[in-house]
Amino acid sequence: MVFVLLLLTLTPFSADRVEIFKENGERIVHLIGNVVIEGEETTITCAEAKISEVHGWMKLIHDVELLGRNGLVSADAAIYYFNEDRGYLSDNVTITTSDEKISADSLYYDGTKDSVEMYGNVLIEDEENNLLVSGARGWYNLSSDEGLLLGDPKLQIIRQDKEPITVYANMFKLRTNENQFYGFDSVQAIIDSIVVYCDTFSYNLKTEAGEMTNPVIHENKNELKGSHGQFRLKNKEIEAVSVTNGRSVYYTEEGSKNIVEGKSISILFQEGAATTIKVEGQPRGLLLLKRSEESAGD
Repeated sequence: MVFVLLLLTLTPFSADRVEIFKENGERIVHLIGNVVIEGEETTITCAEAKISEVHGWMKLIHDVELLGRNGLVSADAAIYYFNEDRGYLSDNVTITTSDEKISADSLYYDGTKDSVEMYGNVLIEDEENNLLVSGARGWYNLSSDEGLLLGDPKLQIIRQDKEPITVYANMFKLRTNENQFYGFDSVQAIIDSIVVYCDTFSYNLKTEAGEMTNPVIHENKNELKGSHGQFRLKNKEIEAVSVTNGRSVYYTEEGSKNIVEGKSISILFQEGAATTIKVEGQPRGLLLLKRSEESAGD
C-alpha cells in the first residue's frame, strides 16, 4: 500500500482495478481497465498496464495512447519509461499532429527530444500539401517538423483528377514547416509527360519550384540533360524546365531529329506537353532532316 500511495503521489493514475504482485523477483503494479496515467506533459491511456517499481518501466497493453505537447501517439502495445519520457511502441503505431499523420509498424519515441525513429511500412501524410511519403524506416522531429525517410522511399504529391507527381530516391529529407523536400541519390521523378533522372532533387510545395543536379530529362523520345536544372509547376502541372551546360535531343512533328547545345536550355510546356525550346549562351546544333520515301528509295 505504501508503494501505491507513493506512485499515486509521483505519477497520478486511475484504473478499474489495481493488483500488486511479484514477477521475476520484482514488484509489479498491475492496472486493469480504463487505465489513465498522468504526467506533467504526457497523459497515457490504455486497457491494461504493468508498472515496474525497480526499473521504472511501464508495459502498456491494448488501445495505447500517449497525448503530449506534440500530438497523439497511439499503438496496440508499448514499453514506456515515464520519468524519462521515452518508449518503444509496436503494432499499428500512429502519430497525429497538427500538421501531419505518421504511421509505422513500430517506433522509438523520445519525448525529451521530440523525436521518433520509425521502422517498417513508414508512411507520412501531410494533408495540407497533399503529400504522401513512404519508406522502410525513418526519423522525424515533431517540434521542428523535419525528418528523413530511407529504405526505397517513395514520395507522391496527390492531384485531383490527375496522376500524382511521383518521386523515388535512396533518401528523402523533409522540412514540413518550410513546405520543402529533398531527394538524394538515384532520384527519379515522374511529372506529367516528363521523367527526370538526377543526383539530387528539391521542391517547394508552395512556390511549386524545384532544382536538380545532373538531370537527364525525358519527354517521350526527347531528351534534355545538363549539369544543373530548375523547373516550375503551375497548379501542380509542369510549366517550364531549364538546364545549364545543356544538351537536348528532340524530334519535330515531321520526324526530323534536332541536337542542340548551349550554356542554357529551356523548355516550355502547355497542358503537360513540351511546346517551345530556347537555347542561349553559345548555342550550336545539328539538324537531321527526315528523308522522304522517294529519297529513301534512290
